[in-house]
Amino acid sequence: MESSDVTIGLAFLAGLISFVSPCVLPLVPAYVGYMGGRVTRQAQGETTGPSLDQRFGTLVHGLFFVLGFTLFFVLFGLLTTAAVSSLTSLGVTEGDVRDGLARVGGATIILFGLHVSGLLMRILNGLQVRAARLDRNPYANLISALIIVAFIGITWWLFVESWFLTLVVVLVLLQFFHAALKADTPGQFWSRIAERLQVTLYADTRRLNQPKAQASYMNSLFMGVVFSAGWTPCIGPIYGAVLITAAAGGLESILRAGPLMLAYSLGLGIPFLLTALALNQSQSLFRRLQRNTRTIEAVSGAFLVLIGVVVFTGQLQRLSTYGSGNSSFADLSVNLENCALGVVQGDIQPGNLLSCIGDGTKESFYIAASRDVTAMDTGTDVTAAPAAPEIDAEDVPTGLEVGQRAPDFTTETVDGDTVSLSDYRGKVVLVNFWATWCGPCRSEMPYFQTLYELHDPNFVVLGVDNQESADTITDFADDVGISFPLLLDEDGAINGDIYGDRVLGYPTSFLIDQNGVIAAYYVGEMNFSMLTQDLKDTLTS
Repeated sequence: MESSDVTIGLAFLAGLISFVSPCVLPLVPAYVGYMGGRVTRQAQGETTGPSLDQRFGTLVHGLFFVLGFTLFFVLFGLLTTAAVSSLTSLGVTEGDVRDGLARVGGATIILFGLHVSGLLMRILNGLQVRAARLDRNPYANLISALIIVAFIGITWWLFVESWFLTLVVVLVLLQFFHAALKADTPGQFWSRIAERLQVTLYADTRRLNQPKAQASYMNSLFMGVVFSAGWTPCIGPIYGAVLITAAAGGLESILRAGPLMLAYSLGLGIPFLLTALALNQSQSLFRRLQRNTRTIEAVSGAFLVLIGVVVFTGQLQRLSTYGSGNSSFADLSVNLENCALGVVQGDIQPGNLLSCIGDGTKESFYIAASRDVTAMDTGTDVTAAPAAPEIDAEDVPTGLEVGQRAPDFTTETVDGDTVSLSDYRGKVVLVNFWATWCGPCRSEMPYFQTLYELHDPNFVVLGVDNQESADTITDFADDVGISFPLLLDEDGAINGDIYGDRVLGYPTSFLIDQNGVIAAYYVGEMNFSMLTQDLKDTLTS
């Protein structure tokens, strides 16, 4: 889809439909766990019905959560395209920011899980007791210094070894714990830190389990940012077109892409708000279960700690594999988006909507076919086209932008062969980043197979999977009928460390010419006609 065809209404509708995508599934249990933990804490100790503010408190938290991931989608989406040069000059990449947020966010979710379970208060109380005893230890200053150094080291590791981001965190914490810096003794220093944390987390001792409203709303907004940073989205045709618009750079592109990203995020947020509203109605159930509150808190807290670990380790998207192993679900989700948008745009006959969702788009469903002519239609013998003139690839700077030399990588195929990108020098290569749980990825794979068969041996497709096993990928390939090389990336090094700054979601693809230089960059589900034309131009250049 051309970016000029995307309207705010279409972006909103695409976001709303995306909620049923397998890629959104990881957010659902994480969100329900977080919001359910808040409902558990709010219902504890209530003997009468909740006030009006309390009754709609969960809904407001849901709204702030949605605003959080909307903020991340819009600002980070624009940041990664408009301000990447300033970040790079500070030694910070887009991947560093995303990974750092995911790690800090994961740690925050773990702390909130401990908070819900009641363990965090016990830990803070224990810190208060031990802080009072610290001043009697002759090595108190040395112990405190070692703890601070260890904390800075952990912070540096959390923020993917970026000293700039570490400095920012340290400065923020110095401001947050400014009262502790005025302490006269080490014991008083740590006691004030524990006290500051208790004051932040709890309103007062009479309402021990009720977080401060204003602060906790900001926590929900932060959680929305965290979940979206640790989540790897599927990129359908609408969201892909929006990202391509943003990637064009310049003020005009930003002004156009920003509202579209906002509309997409708000559309995706509607089901989350409805979930929060449903949780609001469950408060009476929690009150009836007050005698089992401790058990509920323990289970909720443990679940949040588990979610925090998943976010912290960058494996949130792996939750997508549970419940989406049946390929028909992935097909259904991508068909729903394509068919619904086709009806809204007036391309697909409304009477064919249900059949289209079940079977996928077909020419007979369209009101008027408007397909571009491909190389197969014209009979053009692109396979026999001359190769591009040899150039010294070492003279071309390595990077992820069009016109730069694609970074090399080495990995294994699902068949156990070791291959490198540089092995295919002299051929045009389509490097496709994908995952079996990604509906749009599955939808475009048959197109790649067709082009691969048509243009072999001058063209090859390399499907770089995102952190899945060889057995999972092989089953997928057998089901879809894929014969081009499928590559393993079980530790995420290629998807993350090497190409992560441009792999914003799945699918993402790079078309690389015979000299190893990036000729085109695609975000989201591929436009087959566009790829065919780009491939023809690259093969004949």
